Amino acid sequence: MVVYQEFKDLKGVSSPVHWAMGMFDGLHLGHAGVIAAAVEGAARDGGIPAVLTFRTHPLARVRPESVPAAIMAVEAEKFALMEELGVRMVLNLEFSSRLASMSPEEFIGELCSSCRVAEIAVGEDWHFGRGRAGNVETLRLLAGRCGFRVTAVPPILRDGERVSSTRIREAVRAADFSQASAMLGRPYRWKGRVVHGRQLGRQLDYPTANMKPGSGVQPPHGVYAVRARVNGSEYGGVANLGVRPTVEEKGGELLLETHLFGQPGDIYGREMEVEPVRFLRPEAKFPSLEELKSQLARDAANAAEVLKREE
Repeated sequence: MVVYQEFKDLKGVSSPVHWAMGMFDGLHLGHAGVIAAAVEGAARDGGIPAVLTFRTHPLARVRPESVPAAIMAVEAEKFALMEELGVRMVLNLEFSSRLASMSPEEFIGELCSSCRVAEIAVGEDWHFGRGRAGNVETLRLLAGRCGFRVTAVPPILRDGERVSSTRIREAVRAADFSQASAMLGRPYRWKGRVVHGRQLGRQLDYPTANMKPGSGVQPPHGVYAVRARVNGSEYGGVANLGVRPTVEEKGGELLLETHLFGQPGDIYGREMEVEPVRFLRPEAKFPSLEELKSQLARDAANAAEVLKREE
């Protein structure tokens, strides 16, 4: 899959392009439906299945205080999922002041002058252009002038409500991982590289694989029963998401510390995925390391029991 950054980069693309357009934060089931429409159109009529999206949220330009926390903060992960869905090209635009000032007609005009647009697939409620003035009806009017097809994809419903990034953020913040995962179409999880910590877990007989959980939306600080994947193997475990108040006087940086049930060996520097299964308790400050060690034993036993019931 090839990723372009500007309209002018498309000048060398000679095949007709079937575009799926949107922010695609989290790449949930509704987003996957829009992308599927473009992929199916390209397979049926010939051409390139592609995504037009933005490196920064459009609200960052007009109302930065209102920018929602990203569900998927790592761009490479989002692109990898797009490729799995059949996307072969991405136009990843910076939402600049120039782009923000474009009318709907100017935006589509620039796209059509940069490549052969065969189709534009969007969600039924998609808006675009200066002041969000453009909608699906605007697209259809422009399609008549420029010669492309418009596919408006209806929302995906769950429990009678539309699947949305907002609902997924709410579910994650409530530690409702079954709900979040159902709307994402895949497990909610943390991904990152295992980093060195203070080795305190090893001293307490509960060594941990530590990773930075990223800058996206996070569940409450606390202890979780988890499943983890590293080095091609899967492990049950217990993880603490937080700032370690027992050992950090003012609280440290946010860290995910995962004690794996098993013998993973040396995994420092390895990529690890951690899927939270159940919230066990909030993060707490303990009067002593001995009391912390006793609680870690209870946490590990609780996590093992949860994972056994979830099998």
